[in-house]
Amino acid sequence: MLYDLIARGLMESMDVGFFNKELWKSVSTSGGWLFGVIGALLSFCDFKEMIRSWMLVGFIIFMIIFYLYKLISANLIRKIGLKVGNSEIVIKQGDIFSDKYYNNKKFIKVFAFNEYFDTKVDDEIISHSSLNGQFIDNKVDSVSQLDASIDGDSRLEHRHKLQINSDRHSGKKIKYELGSIHKFSEDVFLTALTHFDEKNRAYLSIQDYVKFLINFWDEIDEFYAGRTVVITLFGSGITRLDHDRYESTEILDTILWTFKLRRIKFKKPTKLVILLDKDTNKEINYFQLRSQFYGLQK
Repeated sequence: MLYDLIARGLMESMDVGFFNKELWKSVSTSGGWLFGVIGALLSFCDFKEMIRSWMLVGFIIFMIIFYLYKLISANLIRKIGLKVGNSEIVIKQGDIFSDKYYNNKKFIKVFAFNEYFDTKVDDEIISHSSLNGQFIDNKVDSVSQLDASIDGDSRLEHRHKLQINSDRHSGKKIKYELGSIHKFSEDVFLTALTHFDEKNRAYLSIQDYVKFLINFWDEIDEFYAGRTVVITLFGSGITRLDHDRYESTEILDTILWTFKLRRIKFKKPTKLVILLDKDTNKEINYFQLRSQFYGLQK
């Protein structure tokens, strides 16, 4: 019984299972070359029957060990790098508020807000535990000045303002286009990610999510100025994403494909860093991502 419990626990913690098709394909390709070499030796060299048998047994044992090694390696991947044109994408665990990123002017840090760019952190409109809640609580000296900056942003006003929602009882009234960006500072940007319903709950259809990403990449293309852009896993905390629960790997997959399909051609080679928290990083099936974006790997 103890063995069964341990085995079951291991299986549940593995992103890549024993019978993963891509893993089998990868191992069989490598094994095919070795099998071909052994077959050639057996065909052209006069080995004794015992030696032939041991060579075949050795091949089988080697392939089992090799498969287990590849299986363990696939489940231990916690970081990958990809190339899209002249752009480099790095996906890894990290904290956007750490000194390494937040206090480094070479990095553009992006925080997701709702379509109203609400700034009231009261656990109703914005949760204190959310990323933008932490940003406002810890990094914004004056919320009133931030509100004035957003309201006075002529670019938002003329290019991304959608309507004024006079019926909204709490929070701001002006609604902006998803993906639009407000420059909090030269290296900290705010972006409109989610819709908000009448009960101040974030929601988003998968179509709107894709639209957000495409608009966001276009906005970044105007603002980035050759610097590294640092984002988190946009949308991972939205439970009302098409009234369904999307896996972190699926969300990351969507981010990568929109980046690729948008075919952003930066004037200079640049870098996109996608930071994941510890728990989310464990959920990501990096082996699957590497398989899907094989041609983009560094």
